[in-house]
Amino acid sequence: MDVASITALIMTLALLWPAIMSQQSAMATRNPTEDYDRRSSAWRQSNWTTHPNVLKEWSSAPLALPATEADDGFNLLFQSNRKELSNFPVTFEQPLPPWLIGNLVRNGLGLFENGPRTFLHAFDGFAKLASWKFFGNSTVLFSTRFIRSDFYKASKEAKTIAPYLLFQAVAPPFGYVEKLQCLVRGLDNMNVNVYAFPNPKTGRAEYAALSDFWILYKIGIENLTTVHRVAPKLKNRQQTTSSWLQGTGFLDLLSSAHPLPEPGTNNSLTFLSSVAVLPWSRNVISLIRVKSLKRRTVVAQWNVGRVPYMHSFSVTATKAILLASPFYVNVMCMAKKAEPFSCLDWHPEEKSTLYIVTLKSGKVTTVHLDNVFSMHHVNAYDVGKQEIIMDLSTYPSPDFVKHLQLHVMRDPLARNSFDAHARLKRFSINLKKLEVREIPIDSNPRPSLATLLDMPVINEAYRSKHYCYVYGLVLKTDNVTLSNIAIVKKDLCSNGTGDRAWQAPGNYPVEPWFVARPDARVEDDGVLLLPVLDGNRRSTYLAILDARTLTLVNRAELPTNIPYSLHGRFFPV
Repeated sequence: MDVASITALIMTLALLWPAIMSQQSAMATRNPTEDYDRRSSAWRQSNWTTHPNVLKEWSSAPLALPATEADDGFNLLFQSNRKELSNFPVTFEQPLPPWLIGNLVRNGLGLFENGPRTFLHAFDGFAKLASWKFFGNSTVLFSTRFIRSDFYKASKEAKTIAPYLLFQAVAPPFGYVEKLQCLVRGLDNMNVNVYAFPNPKTGRAEYAALSDFWILYKIGIENLTTVHRVAPKLKNRQQTTSSWLQGTGFLDLLSSAHPLPEPGTNNSLTFLSSVAVLPWSRNVISLIRVKSLKRRTVVAQWNVGRVPYMHSFSVTATKAILLASPFYVNVMCMAKKAEPFSCLDWHPEEKSTLYIVTLKSGKVTTVHLDNVFSMHHVNAYDVGKQEIIMDLSTYPSPDFVKHLQLHVMRDPLARNSFDAHARLKRFSINLKKLEVREIPIDSNPRPSLATLLDMPVINEAYRSKHYCYVYGLVLKTDNVTLSNIAIVKKDLCSNGTGDRAWQAPGNYPVEPWFVARPDARVEDDGVLLLPVLDGNRRSTYLAILDARTLTLVNRAELPTNIPYSLHGRFFPV
């Protein structure tokens, strides 16, 4: 946020300050779930199972059932780990493929409290990176380090959680002056994803840690250093009714933690949602072309009455597709509470909207569809000139995100009591008729287990093209216990008959990443790389799965646990 925007924000808040001061705090805190210390027998290969086809029946039993003792280690995913390591050698049980050369980097959560304060929502944990450097031989070096953001450094110096904008809130809560500081400082905790941007001057990639906000942090992936904070500026933004304030009428606020490559170029694409501060201005959504870490231009921009929350989007060979669900930023609430997620209003009675942007011309086409919510787009591709196929991991509402609070995730009864299943859906978008219809992806009316996936990944060589396979996570595979987690493979080209799954009791995988074999002739020829917490042994290992069969082919124990890791990717050398 630049100085001018901060000035405009403070002017607005000055008008709202009496209302803020009259708002009474009602923050209730709960004690964290007891940390268990039970250990079980060593890992046995026979525990691992690969499920073909429809996989297995998931029960329709009541959801609010307690977890068993095998579930105890799950809490380690939401337990702080302050330990940092640099280039620690790890040993795999089997020889590694010689073509696996590069750096797997993941971003996620590392610290959930500092001094007297604790975060309430899991998504607010201090950002911590983890990396594995592969050299094409038996040597693999593991590193893990916190991102030295302004937020992290200020919190460390103050020996508490410093007042910055968060996903939700802290306990004990921020006071009124601290909430004003949160609004001025903005969100600074880049704990969601990592991405590589080209540098046209050097010809080398530059790497960044991202969240759903406009700013980002440049990082070095060789040693996980935090280089500096980046607040990109737009040079070709269209003039608005507030142009006499030289753009200070807008807060460049929400963006995507999942930029996508622009087909046929070295550029990437993302979006920016700008909230109008001044009452005579309209909110704006912009599709952004990213030419480097700092150089960004506007492909298209359009006015909206309310700013929707969007986490990701889709790109075809010719178009970008943004799904705006009726989940809107409440600016007045933000000014009073300084809690972004608490100030998002869901309207289940309203339709969702697709904004389809032609990449070459910037033309924006608007199409409405039935109410649907999605955090993660999977992929999209053109079918001729008048149709788009778009795949989404969907939910009936954003309620599941509200349940990801720390006291819920640490309490077996609480975390087993909510519906955690996503639903993979395929949509056909008719650009001539401006209509959207859903296309079935299973041979049976009841979805297979793999259809319930979220955290989707694909072979990136098939991004924006026709493709068949998507990999992801399914929670609560027995429809009873949230921590029963499977890695799944969805076959979209055979009505689900080629689905696969992999899981083991007491082991908790996170999002995988697909690495293709360099000479691959088929889409699924490669491996999946993913950290797994072994709750029985209370330790984390990196697993390598055969992407065709979803069988475990290799693993390496890590010298320290990794708390919940959200997203990452493999950067080949």
